[in-house]
Amino acid sequence: MDSAAGDIGAGVIESGSTVTVDGRLQVDAVGIAYRRISPGDPDDRGSGGGNSPVIVMLHDGLGSITQWRDLPEVLARRCGLEVIAYDRSGYGRSDPVPKTYTDGFMEREAAEVLPAVLDELGIRRPILIGHSDGASISLIAAGLALVAPLGVAVIAPHSFIEDICIEGIRAIDDQREQVISGLARHHDHPRLAFERWRNVWLTPRFRRWDIRPLLERIDCPVLVLQGDGDQYGTEAQVSTIVQSAPNATGHLLADCGHVAHRDQPERIAGYLADFVSGCAAAGS
Repeated sequence: MDSAAGDIGAGVIESGSTVTVDGRLQVDAVGIAYRRISPGDPDDRGSGGGNSPVIVMLHDGLGSITQWRDLPEVLARRCGLEVIAYDRSGYGRSDPVPKTYTDGFMEREAAEVLPAVLDELGIRRPILIGHSDGASISLIAAGLALVAPLGVAVIAPHSFIEDICIEGIRAIDDQREQVISGLARHHDHPRLAFERWRNVWLTPRFRRWDIRPLLERIDCPVLVLQGDGDQYGTEAQVSTIVQSAPNATGHLLADCGHVAHRDQPERIAGYLADFVSGCAAAGS
């Protein structure tokens, strides 16, 4: 896989005790936008390479860098680690390739794109944090051992397809124009992002998608967080991962929906910061 990266020099934003640099890299001729958030002052920016742990954040099926809100900055400050968040192809500011998804799109992201991003940015000791589709991609990557994360934290993950997930997607599809309009604040290609996501999830054969056999192969610590009001998944996702992955713990959060970092921002940040700090300390 051919890849090349370069920071966009004009994209430096300073916020409190963090420094943010927006950049772009190439994965198989697809331009991938990423954001690097470093703790400390502008004269003390970490490289993210070498043996330093780096938090790597993978967004959900309709998400992007900006839809993480301030969680990346919060984690950089609390954990004292560099954070990388990136837009998968067709999302946020990344190139819209491919135009359609196949059943194995999450496996491809885990097996090809994520390793290429980590390699290009020189990240050897990632701690993965994924939301929804990004959570599943993180679990797949760890289960396939194509990356070697110090830990994997997942928010509202999918390890298999539940009826509630398909029902939730059908419900949001009934409001597609309103949803697409809202996505336009975060995505260069909001209609493509929505339709590509909806189409693959509502394909009948996708109901057989299942990554449970991979879970027992994940040997790093795993944290599972899910809201009790998640419209795309149930507590079965938490219990399945906790019972299958050897070093997994999980929490079902009261009064919380699918976008847990929006509904319970302080609680989610607390769980994640404690988990990340533990993984970084154990791996030092």
